[in-house]
Amino acid sequence: MKVVSITEANQRFSSLIRDLEAGGEGYLIQRRGKVVAKLVPGTSDKMDDPKWRAAYERMSKDFKTGVDLGGMRVDRDELYDR
Repeated sequence: MKVVSITEANQRFSSLIRDLEAGGEGYLIQRRGKVVAKLVPGTSDKMDDPKWRAAYERMSKDFKTGVDLGGMRVDRDELYDR
């Protein structure tokens, strides 16, 4: 990742975004030598986001094994049957 100051990021924001769109790896934005932000390429695939993927996998597991609803264990198919 390239390192830029806040001032430089502010002045060159559009060109930094164009660089990211062209396949750039990203920028660390610093204030007085300390990193305060990251500017990284976005992704349209949610599965690339580790937090989203973990939540999706937990949800998929719950669909298969069922969920405890206060003493009554219910799975996806049972909910649709009701």
